[in-house]
Amino acid sequence: MNVVILYTSVHHGNTKKVVEGIAKEIKVDLYDICKYKEINLDKYDLIGLASGVFYHGLHEQMNKFIQKTTFAGKQKVFLITTCGIAYRDYTKEAKKMLSAKGVQVLGSFQCRGFDTFGAFEKIGGIAKDHPNENDIKNAQEFVNKIIENY
Repeated sequence: MNVVILYTSVHHGNTKKVVEGIAKEIKVDLYDICKYKEINLDKYDLIGLASGVFYHGLHEQMNKFIQKTTFAGKQKVFLITTCGIAYRDYTKEAKKMLSAKGVQVLGSFQCRGFDTFGAFEKIGGIAKDHPNENDIKNAQEFVNKIIENY
């Protein structure tokens, strides 16, 4: 099975840290969608979409990617987010967009990440020690479980 994780990680590198941690243990290709204009997904069975959280959803570039991408019928998706405060499912809108395209979402993973947005900057940020080794281990387990159950 061919697996790719497409990600965007723009502020503190939280999401990049998580997906690179996954790639150390699991054979996946990684692409930063902010750096690649075109990504051919034809050879992939399983596609991970990973993003930090911005205004209660995925990064604008990830949302645009989802909107413009045509997924093959056999391809399935999983989602990964990093956020300062983990109090809700920030993938809700992405799941809605993917569902409207007929794409099956197999699950989502979320962990905390260092955040200095807005008022958090005044206090030096929150979740300073995240993502940590435990977060990365949990992300690896999540992706392994998705692959096993694919």
